[in-house]
Amino acid sequence: MDTGRGRGKTGPSRVRTERTHDRMTFRHSQPPRAPTTSRRGLVLAAGAVALAATTAACGGGGSSAGAPDVVTVTVTPTASPSTSSTTTSPTATAGPVHSDVVGRRYDLGTVVRVEQQQGQQVVVFDRWTAAGVKDGDVAARGVPVAPYADARFVNQNTRTTFRIPVAGGATFTYHHCLSVDQPMQSRASSLDELARLGVAERVLVVTLDPQGRLTAADNEPGC
Repeated sequence: MDTGRGRGKTGPSRVRTERTHDRMTFRHSQPPRAPTTSRRGLVLAAGAVALAATTAACGGGGSSAGAPDVVTVTVTPTASPSTSSTTTSPTATAGPVHSDVVGRRYDLGTVVRVEQQQGQQVVVFDRWTAAGVKDGDVAARGVPVAPYADARFVNQNTRTTFRIPVAGGATFTYHHCLSVDQPMQSRASSLDELARLGVAERVLVVTLDPQGRLTAADNEPGC
């Protein structure tokens, strides 16, 4: 009995002592933990630091805190067509082409050349003289157009020429003869053809209007 009680007292006491020893050893075997900041708090702190750095970079460096930088853009205007800046002067209406034979009804001579002035043909005319006929009579009545074989026409002045504008609708007739005793042959012609005729046929009788313009021309047919 005594031995059994002794074991019963001793057994439980040893077990409690071992459990208590183990529990105490477990508690003291781990180092104490330091206070830690939550992960969410770290993220918020990092965001605040980044925002502060960005704000300082954008607004810093100026005399006024927080005032945005002003960028000045200079635009150079380019010249553009403007109806108000362009003044169109009225074009003067061209007057009639001057004629050197105003006042005459007829003239006699040869074509030196044909020119263009203001879109109009102008004959540069070398005046000739008809033998035995005054120039005043030639100017008023002209001379007959008929075959001839003598020296009926003479060029007394080779330095003076006269400008005669050609009227619209002017007519030109070419006359040709084989003999003075035969009728001459006639047909419609042109100013260019009459201007190129040979020596025997190149003398022209020209008809003029009151403005001194050529309205008709006929060559004298030399045989």
